[in-house]
Amino acid sequence: MFPVKNRRQKLVKLINTACLLLGLGIVPAISKPQPVFSAERIKTFIGPLQIAIAVDSLEAFAKEGIINPDLALVTNRLDGETVVQLREILQERFDLGPAEIYRVARVPMVERMLSQLGRGVQISHNINGLHGLRAAMILAAADETEGLTIINALRKFPSRDIYLNLEFLLQLRQELATQSSYRQAVIAEIIKQSATEAAESTTDLDQLSDLQQPGSWAVSMQSLKFEIESLRSTDVGLSTSHPLEFDLYLPQGKSEPAPLIFIVQGFGSSRGNYSHVANQLASHGYAVASVEHIGSNLEYRQAFLRGELGDWITPIEFVGRTLDVTNLLDKLEELDASDPNWSNKLNLEQVGIFGYSFGGYTALATAGAEINQPRLDQKCNEENFNIVISFALQCQAQYLPPIKFNIKDPRIKAVFAAYPFTNPIFGPEGMGKIDIPTMIWAASEDTTVPVVPNQIHPFFWLSTPDKYLALLVPGTHYSTAKDEVIEGLPLEMLRGPEGSGPIARDYLNAMTVAFFNYHLRGLEEFEPYLSASYTEEISRESIEIHLTHSLTPEQLETAYGKQPPSPLFPEPIVATAEDRSEPVLDEINRTGVLKVAVRSDAAPFGSLEDTGNWTGYCADFVKSLEQYLEQKLKLSGGIQTVELPSNLENRYELVQQDHVHLECGPNTIRNDLEQITFSNPFFASGTQFLVTNNQASQLNGNSDLANLKIGVLKGTTTETFVKENYPSTATVFFDGSTGRAQAVKALNNNEIEALVSDSILSIGELERQSLDPAAYTLLPRQPLTCDYYGMLLPDGDRQWRETINSFLRNQSAQQASDKWLGDFSEELLSAIRSCNRQR
Repeated sequence: MFPVKNRRQKLVKLINTACLLLGLGIVPAISKPQPVFSAERIKTFIGPLQIAIAVDSLEAFAKEGIINPDLALVTNRLDGETVVQLREILQERFDLGPAEIYRVARVPMVERMLSQLGRGVQISHNINGLHGLRAAMILAAADETEGLTIINALRKFPSRDIYLNLEFLLQLRQELATQSSYRQAVIAEIIKQSATEAAESTTDLDQLSDLQQPGSWAVSMQSLKFEIESLRSTDVGLSTSHPLEFDLYLPQGKSEPAPLIFIVQGFGSSRGNYSHVANQLASHGYAVASVEHIGSNLEYRQAFLRGELGDWITPIEFVGRTLDVTNLLDKLEELDASDPNWSNKLNLEQVGIFGYSFGGYTALATAGAEINQPRLDQKCNEENFNIVISFALQCQAQYLPPIKFNIKDPRIKAVFAAYPFTNPIFGPEGMGKIDIPTMIWAASEDTTVPVVPNQIHPFFWLSTPDKYLALLVPGTHYSTAKDEVIEGLPLEMLRGPEGSGPIARDYLNAMTVAFFNYHLRGLEEFEPYLSASYTEEISRESIEIHLTHSLTPEQLETAYGKQPPSPLFPEPIVATAEDRSEPVLDEINRTGVLKVAVRSDAAPFGSLEDTGNWTGYCADFVKSLEQYLEQKLKLSGGIQTVELPSNLENRYELVQQDHVHLECGPNTIRNDLEQITFSNPFFASGTQFLVTNNQASQLNGNSDLANLKIGVLKGTTTETFVKENYPSTATVFFDGSTGRAQAVKALNNNEIEALVSDSILSIGELERQSLDPAAYTLLPRQPLTCDYYGMLLPDGDRQWRETINSFLRNQSAQQASDKWLGDFSEELLSAIRSCNRQR
């Protein structure tokens, strides 16, 4: 058995030492000031006694292994292996450029991590070291000779002395030690339980074939692409349509349809990262579709680091990834039914899914786990914030629209999730919704997605009787990745034991084939592989595998011997109305986040370019508002703007449930909406009929529009107007984000005789589609209604409303208005005349 306890203790000592010595500035900085001084010493207090360690001593230790007396005060308390690992960290050069660091640290979540580190690593006594860390990291990365190392970052720190808040760091060390102690007990108990289950087994393992080896089928791989018509975040921004790329692996010569497995990748990865799993499954008779997630893949991450995208991840990606799977499955069903080249290839009655890391989340969500917004809202506040990057990633999902997303695909019959993050995004409530066979694959040394809160505790939350927990010891988050991925990792604690990668991949190969053979294809002879006796049999000393399906919460509590530091079953959280006692400006000042919704279907106010970028008045308005608020609130770290797409169906709800601070679009000011108020008007329009020139005479001569086919957008005030004033029309409804575009298309195809809408929106859509407005007529000449547009705002916050009204008068807001709405002065004047007549 591997000495789990000793290894974990050494890792904790290493982390503690790094915190005490350096503050571990592992997260990059964002600003670029030149340091007035260069750090020479690290100081701290032990009671009334001040001690100091020279940076020169750390450098001598890193380069030559020399331990000077001041450093010996620390190293004498460490074992030899921990000292060696500390030197490795000090020597490591992190391959990041200053521009990349700047981009990453612009994310408010990352800035908060730096601020937390800055509580322990201070620029002067009791002064948070956030700004010093920023400066040090960016300057070290810009140093072409030394690059970004911890020693060089210390040299760039903009003060002669770096002060350590020992009280904070000791508290941090105690928390780390407690979590580590609990983790050790949990891992030891799983090892013990696996051994117990293996000892009780009567399976004859000698009769089992070796599933770690490839199967009998030769494998072909083809890269394919479908165009999907739906709103999606991509590596060029939001897009109303996008390419869905995937690699299809097929067993060659198979006469009957092959069961289908989807493979979904982690954050910042490409679809080829787990090709070894795809090839293994295909060699055993499966069709495998490895999906490229365009809104969170390698290209997206690189585009963000280049500064081409504003968000490291958009909230809708947590939904978009699952829809990628569903959309691809829809396309494959269509081809199977209509294309002879696809018939008899895929068995779409037997569909499973395998996911890794963020892909593990995706797999579980597609299988039925529900996003738990109340738990996200509770856990992602500043008091509960931690510096685990996967936690910060999950917290982006709290900005999703306040609706229950129907992202489960019932066609998925079994799910295999490797190193998934699940907590707090699912919690017990969300995980409990999964009702299909589930395998959770975990690693004892996973610091990227910590194993206890994200995999071990959630194993108990599953309600399905067919559940398994597999644990690699001493595995890491990357143990089953390709060799080139493992070799590129900077530290051994991420890479895992030397040479363990091929062994861990063999384990994964065997267990994926066994799991899907038994639970997807119903092959009873593969049940023995899903047992502790089998994993104990194939387990090797350098990296072990343990399996359990009957571990209980009581066992963990008994093994630990006292109350766990985090409850195995957190208290249920009931969704409640948001507490609006905190004004919007105070919230933005506290969080550094501005939450807005922008229409994507309403040119010239908000629409999407072919490149996927938001364009229109609202896009420019929001950018200018961000800068305005940064100055008003004096936020030196800037503001992160979370932009959500709004539409006719969700625009009010987004504001009513406090998921956004503002919704920008052509919203008619009215007084019958609860929990919503409007800004002062920023434009006026009115209802008119858009007709082609050859239809104009027909509409003019038919005042009641009897039996004419009139297109109307569903959910608008225009819909109510038509029902009340033209009850005899043959109304044709259009809805969704593409409703207006579809209506114009229907008008051009003579499927409707007129489109009734606000005149500016009709003209805006014609221009968006590059259609000649001269070929159309708006009737009657004077609008039938008076519609003043205002920003949607939460009711009851006078300060926020006054801020927005003040900004509407600001020069930058006026420039946005002139740019996008200035050409519509005739429509504006007509609308104002209509309003005056109706008074």
